[in-house]
Amino acid sequence: MGKRVPDEYASRTHPVEEDMRWQLKEWQIEKWGGRCLLLLVVLSLLGVFSDGWLSQTTGSNPAGTLLVDYQRVMRSQSDENFTVRVKSATGQPTVLTLGQDFMDNFEIQTLQPQPLTTHTTQHEMVLTWPASEGKEQALWLTAQPQSAGHYTSTFRLNGAEPVTINQWVLP
Repeated sequence: MGKRVPDEYASRTHPVEEDMRWQLKEWQIEKWGGRCLLLLVVLSLLGVFSDGWLSQTTGSNPAGTLLVDYQRVMRSQSDENFTVRVKSATGQPTVLTLGQDFMDNFEIQTLQPQPLTTHTTQHEMVLTWPASEGKEQALWLTAQPQSAGHYTSTFRLNGAEPVTINQWVLP
């Protein structure tokens, strides 16, 4: 007669006691845990938890004269880049105000190009550049969030509606 092959999914007591019902449940948990970890890695690579394609966005005012490129999700104590684009049709100097909420929660690391004048009023920073004669101007700003949390910041161009951005800062 042929050799008897043991059923691998049957509970047994020899050589080690096994309850296959619990073993199958454990394997299911492992399988779903692996899938969750893979999903977490893919989401991280896409930028859900910080710099990346899903986190990058642009805010603008209704007139389209002020655009702010920023990350929706950032890390506390890490440098984050903001690009502020101004479309000015007038021959007047460009005056940009960084709101109190931005100034209270971020530490500015770099600011390029340097403005002609800078002054503060009630926790706001007002930056002034020379007239651009109808050309688009860009400001590159590197700032560091000081703590974790949800922040709403405003950028305001003189005589235009402000741009309000919402960001999450992770620890």
